[in-house]
Amino acid sequence: MNKLTTLVLTFAISPAVFAEGSPWLPGVGDVTISSVGTTGSTDEFFIGDTSTDLGGDLEGTFLWISGSYGLTDSLAFDVRTGYARSTFETNPIDQEDFADTSIGVTYRFINEFEASGVVPTLSARVGFTFGGDYETDLIDAIGDGGSGFDLSLLLGKSINEFFSVSGDLSFRQRDNDISDAFQYVINGFFATPLPGLGFKLGLGGIRTDSDIDIGGPGFGVEQFPQTDRDTDVAIAGVNYGFNSGIGLGLSRVMLLDGRNVADTDITTLSLSYSF
Repeated sequence: MNKLTTLVLTFAISPAVFAEGSPWLPGVGDVTISSVGTTGSTDEFFIGDTSTDLGGDLEGTFLWISGSYGLTDSLAFDVRTGYARSTFETNPIDQEDFADTSIGVTYRFINEFEASGVVPTLSARVGFTFGGDYETDLIDAIGDGGSGFDLSLLLGKSINEFFSVSGDLSFRQRDNDISDAFQYVINGFFATPLPGLGFKLGLGGIRTDSDIDIGGPGFGVEQFPQTDRDTDVAIAGVNYGFNSGIGLGLSRVMLLDGRNVADTDITTLSLSYSF
């Protein structure tokens, strides 16, 4: 595994906005622990597909703690949990609680560094998410509150020592009448001549299987988790990995278009340690 792919592994835990896995697995017995903070604020919200003034500021902050462990050469385990706080200027009660918790296993079918020919690394992740116990019938809810399975197909290819690409296609299923969702992320990773320093550029999106819009016919506040929540985003990030196994990352997720979601960009700061 070359130095760029090692850098990409550090990027992978700098919170993937949609995906929780990476095609490149940690080594056998290797452990990575990360702390990731995300924040965003806005006074606009997509009601259906129209960005609308909320009449007050909406702010959300998440702190995620995650870990991964290389079980075998082709199998890895991951876990993530977090705590969140959401405030809305017109709501006197702040939303603050534990966020969703997820566990998963990733199996690597093809290792590009061992296979012959020009083939990518191919992995698949199966996960389960446990919905948090928080209010869901609010525009400033910190999540959907649903539990269910996540299935992901993960592809990655190291082009040379300075450039790698990865792709993730995921399917999400949740209970409580929450719509199924498909998610995609495409990333390019760029190493620099300065050891440890790298950049990431990407595109991502979510498509949900729902025909419910906020404020649409028959909508009620209890249906916030069941609304059609679609997004398209651009992702830019910078990461620096120290020889000690510590990694620092800063990312910006820029919303290009949305439906029934906050009209805001998200800033992410991450700290990781691998041993």
